[in-house]
Amino acid sequence: MIASLLTPTAATSPAAGPAPDQATAARIDRHLRHVWRYLRMHGAAPQLADDLTQEAFVVALQKGALDFDPAATAAFLQRTARFLFLRHLRDRRPAVELADAVDQLWQRDAAADGGDALVEAVRHCVDQLEGRAREAIRRCYGLDQDDPAHRAAAASALGLQPNGLKTLLQRTRQVLRACLERSHR
Repeated sequence: MIASLLTPTAATSPAAGPAPDQATAARIDRHLRHVWRYLRMHGAAPQLADDLTQEAFVVALQKGALDFDPAATAAFLQRTARFLFLRHLRDRRPAVELADAVDQLWQRDAAADGGDALVEAVRHCVDQLEGRAREAIRRCYGLDQDDPAHRAAAASALGLQPNGLKTLLQRTRQVLRACLERSHR
């Protein structure tokens, strides 16, 4: 869900376990959200992203990759996270092709800052929505840190039929896509 792209869950927090030292904890903290968002962009569920992020950092610690310069560490963590995610999907050829497409998008739109600007652009575009469109996006994607509503429940709350909500969401996603494209020019 969009809301879960914005913030890693508590399980990925550096406070979730003792760090070997303060400098290592700071290096982990620097890359944590970026790795987690990268995995979510690949389609990993929040809990899977938590697990794979933790596993990627364990590998990085074992290989000494956290001692590289920040760009090299980020590249190592990204490659490791991608490998772990694809290993999780095993034998799913379309998943590899999708992963390649996601990597291209990540490099184009999110690699420079770990997705921070993209997340802010999404927030800005959602804030520009009005009325039912804004409420539909908030309910269906769980943007208020609530679990996303089922389509029937969201439609009922908005006074729509499920097909009407589907149409509203399609139109609203087009508006959001156009807003995001304008913000990336």
